[in-house]
Amino acid sequence: MFHVDPPPQQDKVHWRRTLRQRRAALQPQQRHAAARQIAAWARAAGLLRRGRRLAAYVPTGSECSTWPLMLAAQHSGCRVYLPIVPRRGRKLSFVRFDEHAVWQLGAYNIPEPRHAEHCKARALDVVFIPLVGVDRQLRRLGQGGGYYDTTFHFRRTRRHWRRPLLVGIAFDCQRVDTLPADRWDLGLDLLITESGLHRRPI
Repeated sequence: MFHVDPPPQQDKVHWRRTLRQRRAALQPQQRHAAARQIAAWARAAGLLRRGRRLAAYVPTGSECSTWPLMLAAQHSGCRVYLPIVPRRGRKLSFVRFDEHAVWQLGAYNIPEPRHAEHCKARALDVVFIPLVGVDRQLRRLGQGGGYYDTTFHFRRTRRHWRRPLLVGIAFDCQRVDTLPADRWDLGLDLLITESGLHRRPI
């Protein structure tokens, strides 16, 4: 179910403020239940197949937690990777998350693993992506840093080979009818919320 969109200012600053407020208003029990349900939806959709290379993210602030999803992926035999924010530029690198990872604080004080095994963005099978908001066309509104837009820019030029699959992770309250979008904004292939899997309307 889509929420009634607030009027009428359509700039991204407005939407980020509005949708962050919606997300922050969720109660802890709602967050925990949603994170577990999202992991269950991902498993049921066949996204967590053994041997796949999956990327997720370390949740910060009021973002939807991916810990149940990552643990389910590892239990299913997937290789899980987490993004490393570069000191310069905007292209993310991806590092293995397992029992051998050593943690330290990275950019924006986000915990990042250190591990000998890395994976290029083009070699990933599925990427679970954080977002502030998303609309019916699966246009993603991010934090504004442009890291995911830059890292997966190559997906815009592909018409047939679609790897990696770009999957947004969010709460239902982050879905709206229409969001403002620029030509460089990353579009999603799929969205998972606590209510299920969502694809672009045909």
